Amino acid sequence: MTDSPHVSTRDTRSSTLSIVALTFAFILPLVGFVLGLVARVKSKAAGTPTVVATTAVAIGAILSVVWTVAIVFLLSFGGVLSGEAEPTTPETPAPSEATPPSGSESGDELVIQVTAERDLDSATLAAARTALAFYGENAGIEVVDITETDADDLTVTFGADVTSADIDAFARAISTPAAEGFYAVDAVHPATGGADLGDGSATPPCDALRFGPITVEGHVLACDEAMLTQLLLPSSARLVGNAIAEVEVSGDVVAVTLSDPAAEDFAAWTREAATAPAPGNQIALVDFIGVISAPTVAEELAGEFQISGATLDAELLAARLQLLSAGVSFTAH
Repeated sequence: MTDSPHVSTRDTRSSTLSIVALTFAFILPLVGFVLGLVARVKSKAAGTPTVVATTAVAIGAILSVVWTVAIVFLLSFGGVLSGEAEPTTPETPAPSEATPPSGSESGDELVIQVTAERDLDSATLAAARTALAFYGENAGIEVVDITETDADDLTVTFGADVTSADIDAFARAISTPAAEGFYAVDAVHPATGGADLGDGSATPPCDALRFGPITVEGHVLACDEAMLTQLLLPSSARLVGNAIAEVEVSGDVVAVTLSDPAAEDFAAWTREAATAPAPGNQIALVDFIGVISAPTVAEELAGEFQISGATLDAELLAARLQLLSAGVSFTAH
């Protein structure tokens, strides 16, 4: 009978481990499952009942599976929510040209109706979004988003720090642009302005023209894209913007084709300009943003010409020319 105390100790340990395993099966199923397996083996070796240990194994296994499925389901559901947490405006995806930097905060909105003398197709609307986004940047105004909210409406969302005064100036300038088309050049001044207009008044600096060209004493004053030079132009264009019949982009070169009637006038104009002294030998192509290009004319040009340059943003240039070609106008409301 000397083995009795030893057997009793093993019985007690096996029973205790089985109870611990069963407890953990409800709290931490995987731990309970493992302890249940160990307790079952020890109970068999000791010749004691294995019911409690087997129950712990079964419950631990079942609850482990249930917990695993629940966790996978919750993670999957949470992924769907995070993917829809920051949607764009429901009516249409936001264009890549107007996509804001991460973290921008939205402020006021401005609805702009877009009309065109030609078909207002998706390419023209995309060009409008590109040009308006650049216009905001050029004016020092944060444009957070531009979306198409109707067949001919664009909604511009500004940054939270943009003032009402700047938004009003933005709306007025795009609705009533001071200049659009092909212009002769009367004078070229530095961006600092101060040039005498001949009547005692002087040209303002380009900083004052951040919302595009303005009229001064019967002239149009427009600055180049880099705000480094200002051009004094006649009050009206010699050729309107819709004289442009086609715009094509190839690498960093933008090819422009004029309509037949405009091509004849353009040929006569460039023939005269090629022999004229500066600045009469320049032709300025202007839109609501400012001077698109103001090349010096070296020879007569027919109805086709190219604009190129190492720092040229060909896609932006093409978008601005496309708006002129289609005779696009904006009405803010």
